[in-house]
Amino acid sequence: MAITFRQLRHFVVLAEELHFGRAAKRLSISQPPLSASLKQLELAVGYALMTRSRKSVQLTPAGSVFVEQARQILDQLNAATAKGRDVASGSVGTVSVGFVPSMLFRGLPALLRRFEEAHPQIVLALCEKNTAHQIADIRRRKVDVGFIHAVPLPETLAEHRMGAERLVCCVHRAHRLAGLRRIDLAKLASEKVIVFSREFAPHYHDKIVALLKASDIEPFLGYDVQHWLTVLALVSQGLGVSLVPRSLASAGIGDVSFVDITARNAEHAVSLVWHKAASNDATALFVDFARDHGLLTGAGRGKP
Repeated sequence: MAITFRQLRHFVVLAEELHFGRAAKRLSISQPPLSASLKQLELAVGYALMTRSRKSVQLTPAGSVFVEQARQILDQLNAATAKGRDVASGSVGTVSVGFVPSMLFRGLPALLRRFEEAHPQIVLALCEKNTAHQIADIRRRKVDVGFIHAVPLPETLAEHRMGAERLVCCVHRAHRLAGLRRIDLAKLASEKVIVFSREFAPHYHDKIVALLKASDIEPFLGYDVQHWLTVLALVSQGLGVSLVPRSLASAGIGDVSFVDITARNAEHAVSLVWHKAASNDATALFVDFARDHGLLTGAGRGKP
């Protein structure tokens, strides 16, 4: 005869109450079914679990041992049920999150912290990649979601525009333009204007170059750099000037100053992207959370 979880639950409650009436009330059943359940359980195990008289109900020595094991079995069942429920709802799992390095200064760390606090059973696996590599990895399902510079996307990827911020001119703090509130890009005509290498973000690179050339400024392409922080470091050493997102003012690079520019279309957009056919429930939960909570800080924020 097989032992059922129902019989184990009945027996554990009865062992706690040592009273058929109180145990039946807790279980929301009448006493006869409870008595029958105990008898069936004792037949299944092959020995007495309880002794019963008019005045008392007591566990047998075997019953005292059995009830502890029964509790563990029921605890494991409850844990398994809860685990399965969490997986089914997407509240546990792993989400691999790609990001370009400058996202660390655009509110991404705060967003990740808030998500981990709200969903502690979901593991976030972070991977630093440029925009092109993130798109390729998401298409191949190697990365679940990515925070990228907004670019045209393949049809298989979905996008949520997280926001936009102004580009500003970054100069050494001793530069002639430092301290001005706003400048026209034509003021950079005699400057060495640094841009990051095109291979790491072609669309973004081309946008900045086009912005400069619209003011008859040729960018300086003699430095093969990959990241904004490298650009800031070069500017801080007096090796040139650059156009950078305003949020990089919080990067903590010394000896640099940030000046607004007058160009109307000098904005940089950030997008969250994921595969349209993503089957990971945890990924869907992360996407919804990011949509609801946003990313960019208030400084220099524009309309998405």
